[in-house]
Formats: sequence, C-alpha cells, structure tokens
Amino acid sequence: MNLDDTEALIKLDASKTYESVIGLPEQCRDAFGAATDVKVPDTYAGPDTLVMAGMGGSGLGARFIESVYGQSLPLPLIRINDYLLPAWVGKKSLVICSSFSGTTEETIENVRQAVSARAKWMAIGTGGQLIDLAAKHSVPFYKIDPVHNPSRQPRLAIGYSVVGQLVLVSKTGIISFGSGDLDPALQAMSDTIRENTRDIPLKSNNAKRDAGALFGKLVVFIGAGHMIGAIHTIKNQMNENAKNFSAIFDIPELNHHLMEGLAFPEANRRHLVIVLVHSGLYSDRIRRRFEITRDVISKNKIPCVEFSPRSATKLAQAFEFVGYGGLVNYYLSMLNGIDPAPIPWVDYFKKELGQSLGQWK
Repeated sequence: MNLDDTEALIKLDASKTYESVIGLPEQCRDAFGAATDVKVPDTYAGPDTLVMAGMGGSGLGARFIESVYGQSLPLPLIRINDYLLPAWVGKKSLVICSSFSGTTEETIENVRQAVSARAKWMAIGTGGQLIDLAAKHSVPFYKIDPVHNPSRQPRLAIGYSVVGQLVLVSKTGIISFGSGDLDPALQAMSDTIRENTRDIPLKSNNAKRDAGALFGKLVVFIGAGHMIGAIHTIKNQMNENAKNFSAIFDIPELNHHLMEGLAFPEANRRHLVIVLVHSGLYSDRIRRRFEITRDVISKNKIPCVEFSPRSATKLAQAFEFVGYGGLVNYYLSMLNGIDPAPIPWVDYFKKELGQSLGQWK
C-alpha cells in the first residue's frame, strides 16, 4: 500500500475511521459543552471513593483520567473492567458507568450492583439499556452524540469519553476542570493531527513513517506516569484498528524484569519493535531510567521508535499522543490492507458466548 495514494486510502477505509481519528478535537469540544449541561445533584458531592467502570473502548477514558489525574486526586480511584464491583462500594461511593452502545453486559451488571449497594452513580453512552436504567433511577446521564465519530467505534470515541467524564467528575467537586485545562490540549492535538493528515506525503509525515517502522512487527509500548492511559488507548486501537499485536509496559516496573526478557527468542531482533513514549514532565529519575532502558534495548539489537510530546501540560501531552498515535494506527491498518473499523473476532466471540450461555439479562 502506498500511503501517499489518498484515493486508495479512502477506498479501503470504507467505515470512515480516518474521520473519527481526526475528529478527536471536535469530540472534546462537543463533550465539554454537552456534559456541562448535565445536571448533577448536590447530593453527589463529597464521595469517599470514585469507581469508573467500562469495557474495551468504553473503558479507555477511565485509564486516561487515572493516569493524568491519579496522583492529584483527593480520594481513591478504582477502575473496573469486569462484571463485579468491589464489596466495599456503598453509599459514599461514586460509580461512573461507561458504555458507548449502552448494552455492554459487564457494565449493565455494574449498574445493577451500584443500585444494590445504594451508591451514587451516573453514566455515559449513546443510549441503549444504560440510558433506560439511568432514566428509571433518575441519575445523571451524558448522552454522546457521535457526530465526530462516524465510524461509531467505541475505541474512537475517546474524546467524548475522557472529556465527558472529566466534566461529570468535576461537578462533584473531586477535581477542577474547565476550558483553561482543555484549551491547551485542543491546541496540541489539533497541531499534531494537522501535521500528519493523509494528504501530507510520507517524506514530511512522521505518522506515516512511524507506521512504516511498525509494519510487520510485534509492537511493545513503553511509557510512564501521566502517559500510560494514552498509551493504553493507542495499544487498544492498534489491536482493533490495525489488527496488529501490541503490548504495554511501564517504567519503573519494567526495569525489574522485562529487560532480561529481551534476549530470547533470538527472533526478537527481527520481529519486535519498541515504542518509547517520552515526556519532559517525567521526573528526573524517570527520564534517566528511560535513557538507560533505551541503552539496554539497543544492546539487545531491538529497533526503537520514539515519541516526545511538545505540549506543556499532562493533559495536553496525553491527548497529543492519542492524536498522533491514532493516525499511526490508521496508516498501519492501511499497510496491513484492512478496513480499520470491523472487529470480526470480537464479534465472533460475542456471538459464540451468546449462543453457549444465552444473552445477558
């Protein structure tokens, strides 16, 4: 596939994934306005724990928020990617349930458990059973209008998910989040998208070149701190959009084990590529760990691709990487010769599960 053949890219991308990827800034703008209009009762203020539940693409926002805001939160944040809420969830807990379709069985079960525990809860999605439950129990619901996600894939609704949930959480007093926080992020993602659109030739397009470096490889992402949630988003999109294997490891944890695993099999040198996601906002010690880790990777003769955000805040840097990585994944899917949107194995799995166990009630 010639990544400079725009007509061929458009033809292969039948589901308009590209428009969803470059629509990220507008998703964020829409979410900020629409979620701001959601009424959250005063009784939601002052929870002692924040629980954020969601699966797959609908769970990406929670990871993103945890990474960027986790160290400054005044209370514990727990992510749930399962059927079960912790037993300690109760009246003082705030549970946010996210399902783009509104029908995700694990998330619907989370709602039922939140109701049984008499927890405060709210939800985000496009409709389905989730909006019906929210109406039944008179709880806040941010209804996504996915006009800037024409592919209608949950993993590509990350702007709606992150900003929508940030606004809802801010309405409870847990964090402060406003246009002054969002504007630098909007600028950062808009700039990186504009510089790497599909009409820009490969010789001047970093995202196209990086996609070429990842093509045909097993991709391992390495990051730290506030970038981890954004990296997880791009890893997820690489799995689903490019149908490409990818994994993620974080510094400093990986420095205690992964480096020893680079030696074998010897085919690692041919089949692996490691993506190092840097940040000037990492601590001095973390930045030094990246330097030494890069040296270890080099000594093992494994190729690296490196990304360094230019923006100045944690939120902006995280969104900058999502904007850039989304385009890398788009171009990688084109090199792999596939329409990025369909997820045949996920659909097959859901069908088999439904046939063997019945539909979730």
